[in-house]
Amino acid sequence: MSPRSGAGRVLALVAVVLVALVVGVLAGRALPDAPGEQSADVGFARDMGTHHQQAIAMAYEAIQEAPSAEVRQLAVDIASTQGNQLGRMQALLIEWGHPLSGSAPAMAWMAGTEEHAAHGRQGDEEVDAEGDAAMPGMASAEEVARLSQLSGEEFEVLFLQLMLRHHAGGLQMAEAGAELVGDDQLRELAEAILASQSSETQVLEDLLAERGAEPLPFPEQDAA
Repeated sequence: MSPRSGAGRVLALVAVVLVALVVGVLAGRALPDAPGEQSADVGFARDMGTHHQQAIAMAYEAIQEAPSAEVRQLAVDIASTQGNQLGRMQALLIEWGHPLSGSAPAMAWMAGTEEHAAHGRQGDEEVDAEGDAAMPGMASAEEVARLSQLSGEEFEVLFLQLMLRHHAGGLQMAEAGAELVGDDQLRELAEAILASQSSETQVLEDLLAERGAEPLPFPEQDAA
């Protein structure tokens, strides 16, 4: 399977999943006790959805550009898994009667937690023009641009570094989500994200070590 045909299959899979989920939701009835606009459920679904979108975009690029079959296969796995999870989160938002994006600051749903306090101490330098890097582990616009300019093993190393840091942030968010959200389906999804990204993290670390490269630093939680 060529890289480009692999990317096409993943795109088709994600599209089918999204259409099926949205059609299924629209065919059903809205929940009478749906989470409110300011709830942790809505905030988590939106922010984790944004987080997943960047991972999927980077994975698509790796499917097309990574020279090794093992990195391309990992990228396919990440894109398909997170595409499915993204569709489920967006379907829940639609079912609850909320738009897919809102005006609340990123990570506001974690207010009052240790993770949110540490996130606030990381500094504004991690936020790009679109605010994409306002969530833990996300790549900046400059990092994404640099990735698109590389090829060969240099591309693979930076992809693995960025995705490993991305997963570290995703795990932090999913752990908080599993504790804070009230909806059973969303909590189960947060737990599924924890499981899948924990497993993928080990693979990312192994592939990076095989290439003699170190992980990118991840901001540590400062002492209160």
